[in-house]
Amino acid sequence: MNILLVVLLGASLGVSMAAPPGPVMAMMFSRSRTSVLSGFLVAMGAMTADFCLMVTIILFRDLVDISSLEWAIYLLGGIYFTYLGYKMIRTLIKGQSQIPDENIRENGSYWKGLTTGLVNPMQISWWLTAGLSIISRFGVSPFVFFYIGIILYTYFVCYIINRSYVRFGEKLAVIIDLFSSIILLIFGFYFIFQFALNINILPSLYLFLFF
Repeated sequence: MNILLVVLLGASLGVSMAAPPGPVMAMMFSRSRTSVLSGFLVAMGAMTADFCLMVTIILFRDLVDISSLEWAIYLLGGIYFTYLGYKMIRTLIKGQSQIPDENIRENGSYWKGLTTGLVNPMQISWWLTAGLSIISRFGVSPFVFFYIGIILYTYFVCYIINRSYVRFGEKLAVIIDLFSSIILLIFGFYFIFQFALNINILPSLYLFLFF
């Protein structure tokens, strides 16, 4: 396989994984407003989760049908993201959204990113579909540049968010926190809805509510 194609494929896949709005991006936005490092560590935690998922796919792709656990993946992810969004909304209501730089726990940022990535149905589904097909066709070589793409892109985003906060101050912090919490709640409700679809409880709920 041409090395240039490997580089372009891997890097573009990394950006495609990191760029879409989602739970990880919401947390990264919120953390980056006061610390580039804290926001970047959220991304690195999520990237570690990607690596764990990749290894799992490689080891068990011929042994275990992980798709049979889809309902549990959606339920776990939905509960987790709804809880995170709820906590952020409560913090905003209490007027505690502004976190001094010295109180940011950098290690906590990494573990938040890691746990979010491990229960994120979007990431899990990506590895079960696109990730698995790319590994089957091209092997693991593009994923070296996949992770390089994630590192470069997420650091750039964290830096831009942090610089914008320095310029625009407290109002931007509130907007970022509110945006982040809404995104987390939207994805939490969406994943719970997908769980309901998977176990076919929506028809029963409809009959209960309207008949």
